[in-house]
Amino acid sequence: MTTVRRFGKRRLAIFFDHNPPHFHILGPDIAVVVDLRTFEIIEGNATESELASILDWARGHAVQLWSVWHGLNG
Repeated sequence: MTTVRRFGKRRLAIFFDHNPPHFHILGPDIAVVVDLRTFEIIEGNATESELASILDWARGHAVQLWSVWHGLNG
């Protein structure tokens, strides 16, 4: 697992994991899986509005996130 960025008590992480390409947003109050292609929540206990600033950051850093995904998952 690679923590890409921390947002207070939450973190955006990418794991050596399964398809589809995705990242995790994790914290004491949250566990969400976000599709790296569409930035839609595909699993978890939060809404897009609750995660707006993190998802905005992720969209702006998509190239970096894809690089980490490919580095871990080939």
